[in-house]
Order: sequence, then C-alpha cells, then structure tokens
Amino acid sequence: MKSTSQSINIDQLNLLMELVGKINSNLELDKLLREIMDSAKIIMDTEASSLFLLSDDNSKLTLTIPTGPATAELSGKSIPANQGLSGWVVQNVEPVIVKDVQKDSRFAGELSVSSSFTTKDLICVPLVNHNGKVIGALQAINKKNPEELTEELIPVFQTLANQAAIAIENAKLQQQRIEKELMDKELEVARTIQSGFWPKEVPNIPNYRIAGCSKPAKSVGGDYYDYIPIPGTNRWGFTVADVTGKGVPASLLMATMRASLRSHVENNNNVGDSINRVNKLIYEDSPIDKFITAVYGELDTETHTFNYVNAGHNNPYLLDVHNHKLTQLEVGGVMLGIMDPVDFKGDSIKLYSGNKLILFSDGIPEARNKEGNFFSDEAFEDWLMEHKSLSPSQMMMNLLKTIDNFSKGQPQSDDITLIIIERVQ
Repeated sequence: MKSTSQSINIDQLNLLMELVGKINSNLELDKLLREIMDSAKIIMDTEASSLFLLSDDNSKLTLTIPTGPATAELSGKSIPANQGLSGWVVQNVEPVIVKDVQKDSRFAGELSVSSSFTTKDLICVPLVNHNGKVIGALQAINKKNPEELTEELIPVFQTLANQAAIAIENAKLQQQRIEKELMDKELEVARTIQSGFWPKEVPNIPNYRIAGCSKPAKSVGGDYYDYIPIPGTNRWGFTVADVTGKGVPASLLMATMRASLRSHVENNNNVGDSINRVNKLIYEDSPIDKFITAVYGELDTETHTFNYVNAGHNNPYLLDVHNHKLTQLEVGGVMLGIMDPVDFKGDSIKLYSGNKLILFSDGIPEARNKEGNFFSDEAFEDWLMEHKSLSPSQMMMNLLKTIDNFSKGQPQSDDITLIIIERVQ
C-alpha cells in the first residue's frame, strides 16, 4: 500500500502534466497568462495567484492579471524589480516559501490595496525560460491548508513556472510574427498605392527621349518623380522630390505633394507660383520635422525651353553630348515646408540637339559601399561623361547596375530616383 505522501506526489504529477499540456497549447498571450495563474491556484491549492513579468530593461516587475480578490485594482501595476518578495526571487533566482508574510521584511515592497483580502502566506518561484533567463515570478497565495505549505511543493511549482515561462516566450514570438505579418501586408498595400502614383508610361514627345524610375530603400519611400502634361498647352512638367526620412510617413507626405503639385500646375503658367502654392500647403499641413526637397520644371516642346525651380534639391545636370560638356543648374532656393511665404525664383535654359537633362535624388551620389564610402558627386559626374552617348533608358539601367556593383551587396541607404530628358533633334 502506498503512503499518503506518495499518493499526493503522484496526483500532483498527473495534475502537473495536465496543466502543462493546457498551458503549452495556448499561444494567445492574455489567455495564456490566465491559464498559468489558474493552474498555479489549482496545483498549489491556494486562494489566489499572481504573475509578475520583468520589463525589457529589467527595471520593474508588472503584475499581469492576478486571480482572486482585488484583481481590478492591481492589474497592470508595477514595482521596482528589486523590491518585494517577487523582486527578491527574481534577483536571486531562488524560490521562497513564506508562512507569515507579515513577519517577512521583504514583503514590504509588494503591491497592496485597500481590500478585504489579506495575504497570509505564499510560495513564489522565478519564471525561467529555456535560455536560463529570468522573465518574472509566479506566486500562489494563501494555501487552503496552511500545514501543507512545505518545501516539497517547490519542485512541482518550479516545474510549472519553467514551462509557463517557455510558453510565454513562445506566445510573445507568435504575437510578434502576427504583428509582422500584418505590418508586411499593410506595407505591401502602401507600396502598391505609392507605385500607382508614379508614371504609368513615358511621355511620347516628338524630338525627345525620356526615361525615369524610383527605387525605394524600404517597401515604401519618400522619393517622388512625375511627368505632368499641362492641359491645353505644349508644355510638360517634370519633377523629382525627396521627403525627409523614409518609410510610410515619408510616403504619405509625398502623396500630399503630388496631389498639390498636379492641382496647381494645371492652372498656372508660372513654375515659381506653382511651387509657392505647394510650399504653403506643405508648410501648413506637414509635421514640423518634415521637409521636402524638390526640383520642378516645365519643358516647352515647341521652343525647347526648360523653366525650372529648385527647392533645396540636388542641382540637375545638363549634359552636352556634342560638345563633351557637363554643367549644373545652380539656381535654387529653400526646401518646401520650412517657412511661408517664400518667393521661389526660377530659371530657364534652352535644350539643343544632343542635350540631356538629368534630374535625380541624393540616393545616387550618397549610395554607400561596405567600407562606408559614398559613390559621390564626382563619381556620378565622371560616370555621366563616360556614358553620355547612351540613350536615356540605357543610361538609367546602366547607372542602377553601376550603383549596385559599387554597393557590393550593402543595403540601399536611401531612395534612388532619376529622370533623364534628351533632345534628339
């Protein structure tokens, strides 16, 4: 015949296996925490239980969802990670049994509320994950039969706590995976929307060849390029812009600029006035730390003049293929969104046969390799001269390949955007 203590141990072992199975089958964090604390009450046969989780910086212990009286008052409250019995357990990575908490000085730092519930005794063990890292503490409070509160309970309770810690880590990883999948889906939607803002096709303009592209550094970017037909005229608008920062916030501000620019250029004959109006909207509606650099110009396809405004952007290049000459268009002003009003002064150039106009963002000269070196303005200028005879589309594809080769697999640090306009004859 088995002894009573042996029967109890076997019963506890069977119960432990059953409770661990329930815990490990639950990957939803809130439900898992409740399951753990219910299991702690059941296996220790106590009135209440509590579970403290250690913050990422190891500075505090937060009570998750306690069971028993005073649940609403205590849930979510925190104590310093070195205070209370739970703090002692976490710091020392040792379990404790306290038969009279009022006589234990460590209990002074524990959470308490004005309540009819009184903590008399407790058993507290550290939550240790599979890497041996302490992530919190598990308590069972007020043993229904205080005489059974002995050291023999610790191995069973510690085993439950260790399994609980592993389950908590798995649930957190699952939650992170779900959140990442949701974010990836949202970014994919944002990328699709943003790509819809870019030109669907290259303008078919007599005597001209044109190429353009934008390559975001992230799923969505802050660069913008566009070809804008001006209704009722022989003019085409061209722009390259760069919003400070990257990602979704930058792409949202880019969308705002696109809508504003397209609206104003269709009803305006002066590029400076159009950019002034865009600047006013960006200044009024954008966050204080967000700005836009942009170059916008309009090509008159009959007179072959290009009237442009530069708002703090990289100076465009004018490449004279026949005369082997490369010059910068240096007239410029402040970035969009810094102040209002601003009087943007533009300039005008004439395009002749063999001329190429290059509008670009700083993602080209500021591309980096593994050694941390920039591609640089000088290298870009040399490259343009060496490849001046290529068509715009050939130049664009070769330039992107050159930058990829230069970077040697280094992640793209900034959006890369480019428009090349060539007058053929």
